[in-house]
Amino acid sequence: MASPPELLARVPLFEELGAEDLDWIARATHVRAFSEGDHLFEIGEPGRSLFILTAGTVQVLHPNQPDGFHLARMGPGEFLGEMALLDDAPRSATVKAICDVETLVLDKADFHRLVLERPDVAFKLLEVMSRRIRNADEQISRLGRETVRDPLTGLPNRLAFDERLEEETARTRRYGASFSVILIDLREFADVRERVGEASGDQILAWVGRLLHEHTRASDVQFRFEGDVFAVLCPGTPAAFTGRVALRLATLVAEAKPPVEQDVPISLVVGAATCPDHAREGPALYHHAQRALLAAKVR
Repeated sequence: MASPPELLARVPLFEELGAEDLDWIARATHVRAFSEGDHLFEIGEPGRSLFILTAGTVQVLHPNQPDGFHLARMGPGEFLGEMALLDDAPRSATVKAICDVETLVLDKADFHRLVLERPDVAFKLLEVMSRRIRNADEQISRLGRETVRDPLTGLPNRLAFDERLEEETARTRRYGASFSVILIDLREFADVRERVGEASGDQILAWVGRLLHEHTRASDVQFRFEGDVFAVLCPGTPAAFTGRVALRLATLVAEAKPPVEQDVPISLVVGAATCPDHAREGPALYHHAQRALLAAKVR
């Protein structure tokens, strides 16, 4: 297992610091573990510590959205809660562990001691934190101006998908872990909607959204774009496994009965792509999955 200074050296916040500085900060931190489902901190709590993730994954829950939607997903090498070192304002979001998580914790009192004893190091940290806070403010403002959830299914929409896709491709470029995107289309759904009517068509779409949500992993994220197009983003999923996931979802929907009076079969067409196998940038990965979806439609 890596030592605390080695772990700190992997964190962007500390990448400009030398070995002596990292040793000093390592001595000022302490280890804290969280179990799946635990909150590292909750919105409104007084902020007292910076958390540096060394193992596991957390979700940053959006303050204006239900618990099911998260603003960001963070893993080893990333940090959060930095505002606690700068002021006494309450926490502005809730952070939840989605698996067992280990952290290094830097308390406010130890940071203040760093400012007094090593002002050059403190200045470097403040520069990095100011850039991150500015970026976070811009992201939250953008989400506040535009809706991020589909009102019919309750799933995140295309805007949320694009932002999450960029997060995941950046994480793959940094840490090398694979993730996959599955695009889903309901086969000949225009004919189905014409047969069952508008209201029942909406019921079917909402039902498909629920099935996707209930029959994928807790770490997977489901989206509805528009019309009958859905997507599932699968972190930590290699290309060899993605096809089985897509087939399982298609089989599940084909064998289930939609909640409408009419007897209408519903089938899915799927197309998938994996990062970094098919592409390393979000738009290119999406277009690869889209091409696979279009190819599946003509088969």
